[in-house]
Amino acid sequence: MNHDHFPVVDITPGMPLLRVLAVDDDPDEFALLEDGFANCGTSIELLSATSGPMALAELMLMGCNGRPHFALIDVNMPLVSGFELATHLVREGLPTILMSNQVDAGRVAHARSLGALDLLAKPVDAPGYTTFAAHILRLLRPL
Repeated sequence: MNHDHFPVVDITPGMPLLRVLAVDDDPDEFALLEDGFANCGTSIELLSATSGPMALAELMLMGCNGRPHFALIDVNMPLVSGFELATHLVREGLPTILMSNQVDAGRVAHARSLGALDLLAKPVDAPGYTTFAAHILRLLRPL
């Protein structure tokens, strides 16, 4: 899939801060994500939301100032699924990566058909979040 419609994500070494919109109904995930990126040597500002509507409200409040570089969204959430939220964010030009405990070829294809960069399996432990963050950084570099 061609992602030319997304802005370039500058994740070069020494970059002061990578802003990430993380949406997950399990708030414990946020600290694990922060630690995973920190272990990769990347400073992040995690803009966290526990639901799709909350994420959209956050984006509206911040406007263009402080806009995240990309979104990382859990698929299985109440109210608005991650797939629905991703559709909206992709339309807004925000590079979006989905994550889930249930990943198979059909769900990955569906995520990509919506314009998401990928659907990744959620890590199961703290060391897994470092590997997860490293994979996301590699995924974003070609943008």
